[in-house]
Formats: sequence, C-alpha cells, structure tokens
Amino acid sequence: MRSLSVVATVLLSVALMSTACSGDDDGGDKGSTGAPPATGCAADGRKDVYAPGLSKSAGTLSVRLLESNPGPPIKGTNTMTLEVVDAAGQPVDGATITVTPWMPDHAHGSAVKPVVTATGGGKYTVDEIYLAMAGLWQIKIGVQTAGGGPLQEATFQFCLDG
Repeated sequence: MRSLSVVATVLLSVALMSTACSGDDDGGDKGSTGAPPATGCAADGRKDVYAPGLSKSAGTLSVRLLESNPGPPIKGTNTMTLEVVDAAGQPVDGATITVTPWMPDHAHGSAVKPVVTATGGGKYTVDEIYLAMAGLWQIKIGVQTAGGGPLQEATFQFCLDG
C-alpha cells in the first residue's frame, strides 16, 4: 500500500510540473473580469524598466537597447535594435552577436532562435525574439569582437504581463 502512495505522489508531482510552463500564447483564461491573469510584474524588483537607450555593461563594452518593437517588449515576437560601443564610446562593428531569451523562473528559453543583422555604425537589428509566455524574461546579449576577443555578455530583464 505504501508503494502505491509513493507512486501516486510522484505522478501528481509530474502532472503539476508539466502544467507549470504550459500557459497558452493567447493570454489564457482571463476570468470573469476580462483582465489578464496577474504575473507579479508590478512588484518584481529584478526587471529593467524599458526605455529606449537603456544600456548595460558587457565587460569592456556597452550594449545599448536603442528600441524594441513593440516597446516595451511583449509576449510574442519582438524586434530590438542594439548598439555596441567600446570603453571610449566608439561603435563596435563586425562583432558576432548572440541573443538568447531565457526565463529564469522556469529554467527554459525560447523555441525560436533570434536573427541578428549588422546594420553598421555599431548597430545590430535582432528579429524573431519570441517570448512565449508572461513572466520575467532575460535577454542575454553575447558580444565577441571581430579581433577574436573574449565573449562579453550583457543581460536585459523584462517582465511581461498577461
């Protein structure tokens, strides 16, 4: 009888974990009020407040989020324009830029790989940033300069409602 109880507990735990990240992409159940379910974004002190020009240090470089379309980022597909500058404020062209969306509270990323296009003057457009669900998302930016320097990273954090 005891082993049956253990099996039932394990199965219940697996079922609960499998539904934890299964929010649908259309906003889910909005309840009787018509409002999206609460995510805790208003009180989440880890998030960055979106503003065009938001800048983060990446080792000896800086990554500036010039804009997000839509802005601020939303659940779904987003495009961001980044600018990378060196310690002297000079644009960094020819860098290899990687963008990794990551949801730290759920320990998963996105099923869609962002596409980075250099546009000159240290600017890079990042298309296909897909944020599948509400909650805190990290947008991890990896930068490796053309000369083969070390990988330098900056992270923007946005909390998405709905």
